[in-house]
Amino acid sequence: MSATTTRVKSGSSAAPLVMSSPSETTMETKTNAGFNGARGSSYNTYISIDYIQRMCLLIGTSRTLLAPLDRVKFIMQTQKELIRHGTLAREFHSAWDCARYLSVIEGNRSFWRGNLIQVVSICPIIISQLIITIPVERYIFESFPLHSALCCTAASYAALLGGSFATCLISYPLDFARFRLAVDVKFDKDAAYAFKHSLAFFSHPVLSEFTPYLYRGLTLFVLANFLYRCVYNVLIGVMMTCVPPEDGRWWPIFAQTTAGIGVAGVATVCLHPIDLVRHRLMIAVTSERLRYASAMSCVRRIAKKEGLRGFYRGSVVTLVKMLAATGLTIVGLPF
Repeated sequence: MSATTTRVKSGSSAAPLVMSSPSETTMETKTNAGFNGARGSSYNTYISIDYIQRMCLLIGTSRTLLAPLDRVKFIMQTQKELIRHGTLAREFHSAWDCARYLSVIEGNRSFWRGNLIQVVSICPIIISQLIITIPVERYIFESFPLHSALCCTAASYAALLGGSFATCLISYPLDFARFRLAVDVKFDKDAAYAFKHSLAFFSHPVLSEFTPYLYRGLTLFVLANFLYRCVYNVLIGVMMTCVPPEDGRWWPIFAQTTAGIGVAGVATVCLHPIDLVRHRLMIAVTSERLRYASAMSCVRRIAKKEGLRGFYRGSVVTLVKMLAATGLTIVGLPF
């Protein structure tokens, strides 16, 4: 199938397009080789319009299917914060209890609350990864003196962090709005939502007066993604030495797949507390009276009021969502 392409200038012609850093491999995984290298002119990136359309459709479908799990997970994570702000009247004892509450009070359609902006934001995020993240990663990587393996490793991780921050300048406010709509819970059947839609969220007085609040928790978000990759890569390296290699039979493939899913689950649970703290910061930012001074003040409050268990609220739903996303990816619906 021929693809419609658009050419984008993405750097100086003095260097080749192909970058020999591990971070490029990461981005190739993200974009699934959705752009082709320069042909006849250096740093001319050809972006496939057909690819972008196809990825928007596939990712939008998978995220729509997983949206109910996301909403239950967000509410389970932040229910103590919602009670503190008066949005929620009681604590949920389980994810099923939360799901029943939403179904009875808000109706079944409410499980997809906030999903519209999530789907709409897929296209600009994919484009930003192609025309912003990759050039930023390349620039940072090539700025390092690559004299040894240690320098290459440091350059790769620095490029990964820089690329993540660059992408988040566009994606994070959209994700913020989606999250706040998802945790906007009705007090009873006759109550109204605090935010009717995403524009109502962006026009909130606090956010209008101080736009940087839209990036509340951004550092934790990038840190969590970075640590997840580190933990995953270390654990997968250890596990792959213990599982049998492929030899044409089915059980080595099954063992490798199971090990990969297990490692992803462990890494997800390890990073769950960071995600939980970030989401609580995102709720408190719109209240001047209840806003946390820093992430550490939020951590101290959770540790004091809820104990260690408080950091893992919603972790079961997180694991279920991870397994569901893995299943969708296997059948061809990337998340």
